[in-house]
Amino acid sequence: MNQFVERPVAVETKRETLTVAKKLAVGTGGLAVSLGNQSVRVTGQGVLNMILHINALWVGLVLAVPLFWDAMIDPVVGHISDNFRSRFGRRRPFIVLGALLMGLAFASIWMVPLGWSDVGKLAWFTVTSLLFYTAYSIFSVPYFGLTYEMTPDYDERTSVQGFVTLWNRLGEMSYMGLIPFSLTFIAWKYGYSDTTRLTTPERMEGIRTIAAVYGFLGMTIFGMLPAFVGKERLYETNIREQRGKKDSFWRSAKLALQNRACVYLVILTVSAIIAGVIAANMDWYLLIYYLSDGNIALGTQWKLIVTIGYAATGILGIPFVVWLTGKMSKIRGLQFVYCMEVVNSIIRWFVYQPGRIQEALHWGSLAQAAESLAVIGKSLIWLDPLTGGIFWIGIGILGQSMTADICDEDELKNGHRREGMFGAVYSWATKASIALGFVVVGFVLNLIGFDPALSAQTPSTYLGMRIAMCFGAAIPSLFCLLLLRSYPLTREKSNENRRKLDAQRGNV
Repeated sequence: MNQFVERPVAVETKRETLTVAKKLAVGTGGLAVSLGNQSVRVTGQGVLNMILHINALWVGLVLAVPLFWDAMIDPVVGHISDNFRSRFGRRRPFIVLGALLMGLAFASIWMVPLGWSDVGKLAWFTVTSLLFYTAYSIFSVPYFGLTYEMTPDYDERTSVQGFVTLWNRLGEMSYMGLIPFSLTFIAWKYGYSDTTRLTTPERMEGIRTIAAVYGFLGMTIFGMLPAFVGKERLYETNIREQRGKKDSFWRSAKLALQNRACVYLVILTVSAIIAGVIAANMDWYLLIYYLSDGNIALGTQWKLIVTIGYAATGILGIPFVVWLTGKMSKIRGLQFVYCMEVVNSIIRWFVYQPGRIQEALHWGSLAQAAESLAVIGKSLIWLDPLTGGIFWIGIGILGQSMTADICDEDELKNGHRREGMFGAVYSWATKASIALGFVVVGFVLNLIGFDPALSAQTPSTYLGMRIAMCFGAAIPSLFCLLLLRSYPLTREKSNENRRKLDAQRGNV
């Protein structure tokens, strides 16, 4: 029997809080993260499959390639960021550079030559997307590393990620609008009464115009702000402690993947996000083909309403998630989130039925806005974001906050701060699961007989979409609920790790 019992370190830890203004400013990077993570794949799917009529399976594969690339280089960027030394710190130079490159690369993606063959168009999209996601990795990995090291407090970390998620949800309210905004703008420019008369070149002109605005404002301007406001806590202290020593990339990656809590978090993330990607894509296809009879503009407009509903519900749910985890723990918070996803899957089966949406929404006057709101209310589509909106914000807030706790445990065991590497591992899990989700979506659409050239699909195709949307989300969520029961890094363990680190540093 082991007689050694580790005694808690008797060092008092003080609650370290940041000002709301600082958390709000640093959180703006969440907008750039959201637009970068969502706009290419969602707009790409709409443009390549629905506007350019390229086969859904090939579109899914092409969308997955740059995401896998992004996931592969994240650990490299994280390692470089962890070991980078400059007068401006480890993270901030990369944040500025990445934000600048993201805006430029995003605009270039949609300059795809329309006269090229489908293979040529896919090649253009693949190459420019690889450039974009390289820039995205340069920005996002150091950005999240910066948010991890701003505070050592268990609950304050959740609060910081709450502000990041707030801006992330604001990005969610806008990224789905890129296609409908583009089509509406170009119809207005050429004097069309509606968007159905637009030619493919006219549609692409609108996409290119609005995409340039998204890239400059949403990715470059908002992306750079955290670099000028955020502070890398204990930067100088950690440099002194390491005495110039640096772990190799492979050792750093190995230590990260040997962390038990990190492995659990990766499995949870992959399971949850694959489920979310399948559900989010299938509802889009159902809205366009099952509920809107193949009208892309109408179905995308309603998808925007659903997306805004998810973002609004998520924003309102952020204080609740922060409060809930403050009262209990991050583990309990995630369990609640997964339970809500199961409930949402059941409700979606009954909500996504023909006849829910029969007309376009108009917001040109107060009377039109009132009529549109009444139509939305009667459709019952709002039940989807009402019950499902908490899922994505819960995953975002708690996953990132739990990663920050893992960094403490790793430093206690191995002596180095590796926010960049652990952030990259979490980001890798997120992006790899998104990429895999798109491959699954393309495979399922082909399997159930979906044909993008037809406005009306077969009844069996619609049934397959509904099964994938509902069961594809519920089953992984139930699995995550079981896995969380044995997650090792509890509130008590995290606070104990912090006390030990404070004792080692003399409560710096």
